[in-house]
Amino acid sequence: MPSVMTLEICRALTQLTRQLLGAGEREAQTHVLAKGQVYRVVVSLEPVPADQLHDVINRYL
Repeated sequence: MPSVMTLEICRALTQLTRQLLGAGEREAQTHVLAKGQVYRVVVSLEPVPADQLHDVINRYL
């Protein structure tokens, strides 16, 4: 994971997460074309256990 993500990327990932969960899905796989290259995209949503939340939040501070 990159050390710093733009706000735009964070918003796009949040929107994707909401759409996946709204559709009852926890994973998505597809291919995209960007900058003349085809990329495989794999997204997997994994809930963070409550006892790990503190560590996760601290990573972003």
